[in-house]
Amino acid sequence: MLTGIGQARTWTSADGSKTFEGDLVSCDDNSVTVRRGIKQMTFKLALLSEEDQKWAKEEGAKITAAEENKEEAAQFMDGDFGKALKKLQKLDGEAFVDYELEDAPKYFLLYFSASW
Repeated sequence: MLTGIGQARTWTSADGSKTFEGDLVSCDDNSVTVRRGIKQMTFKLALLSEEDQKWAKEEGAKITAAEENKEEAAQFMDGDFGKALKKLQKLDGEAFVDYELEDAPKYFLLYFSASW
């Protein structure tokens, strides 16, 4: 399982008798990991309500995809072309700011300027 950003919510047990607050850390087909404060707990997905199971699977897939995109971006930056792009910037309003890749790029826009 991959860890991701927290997804705060109120969780409900499968029989509806108990609830608790927590942040989704990860989810796979059989288990879910939730952060409560500074502690993490992992338990069987079947212990949650059907609604929570569905939500956890959907959000867990998003977390997994985001982690995979970060890995692809890191692999790209380790390649020859990525190493040539050590200082990336993006336009933020009217100014350029430093930028770190979160996804492997699909398209490129290169700007070159020279003076004589």
